[in-house]
Parts: sequence; structure tokens; C-alpha cells
Amino acid sequence: YTVARSPTGAPRAAARDRHMQFESAGIRMTLRSMAELLMVIAITARSASAITIEQHPTYQSCSATPSTCTSLRIDAQQLTGSLPSELASLTMLTYMSLHNNQLMSTIPSQLGMLTNLGWIYLWNNQLTGTIPSELGYLTRLSDMSTWENQLTGTIPSNLATLTLLTRMHHGRNRLTGTLPSEFAALTGVTDMLLCNNTGLCGDVPAGVPLHARSPWCPTATLGTQLGSACPSSSPTAEPDSSPTSEPGEQPLKENWFRKRDVAREKAFPQKRSWERKRAKADAN
Repeated sequence: YTVARSPTGAPRAAARDRHMQFESAGIRMTLRSMAELLMVIAITARSASAITIEQHPTYQSCSATPSTCTSLRIDAQQLTGSLPSELASLTMLTYMSLHNNQLMSTIPSQLGMLTNLGWIYLWNNQLTGTIPSELGYLTRLSDMSTWENQLTGTIPSNLATLTLLTRMHHGRNRLTGTLPSEFAALTGVTDMLLCNNTGLCGDVPAGVPLHARSPWCPTATLGTQLGSACPSSSPTAEPDSSPTSEPGEQPLKENWFRKRDVAREKAFPQKRSWERKRAKADAN
């Protein structure tokens, strides 16, 4: 009561300030708890919504009317599983975009049957295996991207038949080998990204349009060994550790084997006796 009636009012003001601070801290804690809760709900909902391509309504609608379906776009939908070979039945597709998902299969060679495709985007998945050479049949293709997957093997040389290509993105994979000289025919390509494939090596063939227009890949060959000789993969011959002979002396190798046999006979006399009996029986 004495504090409340203080003529200066300072204690009352201090108490009021402390009360407001407690309220502000409580509000901050409440907001933080709500943000964490919303994050957990979002992650849970995202995990629950992870489906395969075949289960997605867009694919189901497209596969139900393949003669009229020209575009399949399922981006950033947390797709899991594999790329189904049944995609090849959508022969009227001109646009396929399945990027920013969690697809973990190989690229089906049957995609080479989609000869009307002009754009195919498979970047930022977890695709494995090689780039199918059958993609060289997609002669109407102008944009191709397998950026940021786990693809291995060499780049197929018959992709050089895709003369309408303007962009080719195969960076951030695990590709190996040399760059096909046939790529000199891709004169229309203005954006070819091969960076961050540490296994790519060898000289860059003359005329190959190595242009980079992406901020993620300032030079087309960054993070590769292109321009340098490929490391030799042939195994080196191991040195012969057996004894050698000197001119004018009994061959040491033969002498070495004789000493080995004598030592074995002393260590295992019964075994050597049995071997001699068997050899004598075979001779008779």
C-alpha cells in the first residue's frame, strides 16, 4: 500500500514495466511455439502427401486421354518412386516437367518414343544410371535438363542429332569420359552446362558450343577435367618377385622351387610319401 501511494510513482512505473516485459516475453514465446508447431505440421503434411507419379491426379488425367494430353507438369510435388516406362504411351506430349521432386530411378529408355517432345525437365531429383542414348530420337527437343541428379556413365554421342537444341543441362551429376566430337553439330545450343562432373575429361572438340548462361555455373566446364588428359585406367604390371637367374649359373628360380619342395617334404613327410605313391600308380 505504501508503494502504491508513493508520491513519485517510480516504484509503480517500475512494476508496470516489469509486467509489460513479462507479457512481451510470453507473446514472443507463444509466437515461437506457434511457428514451430506450424513447421512440424507442414513437414508432416509434406511427408504424408509424398506420392508416386502414377498416383498423381495430373498423370492419371493425362494417361486417361493420351491422344489429347500434350503437357505433363508435376513440379515440386514431393514425388517419390520411379519414372514409369508407361510415360512412353503419352505420345502427344510436347512438354514434360518433373523437376524438384524425389524420383530415385533410372531414366527409362522408352522416353525415346516421345518424338513430339520439345521440352524435358528432370532436374533436381535423385535419378541414377546413365543418360539413355534413345533420347537422341527426340529430334524436336529444344530444352533438356538432367541437372543435379546422380547420373553416371558417358554422355551419348547421338544426342548430337538433336539439332534443334538450344539448352542442354547435365551439370552436377557423376558423368565420366570425354565430350563427343559430334557435339560440334549442335550449333544452336546457347546454354550447355556440364559443370561439377569431376569425371568428365579430355580435350574439348573444336566447335562444341560450351556456353554457360546460368549463375550456378559461371563456366560450362567448372568442376570438370575437360581440357586435361584423362587419367589412365590401365592397370600397372606388378613386378615379378620370384628369384632370377644369373648368366653362367644354375637358374635360381629352379633352385628356389627345389628348396621349397624339400622344405615341404620335411614338414609333411606323410603327404609327400602319398604323393609319390600316387605318381607311381599313375605311371603304371
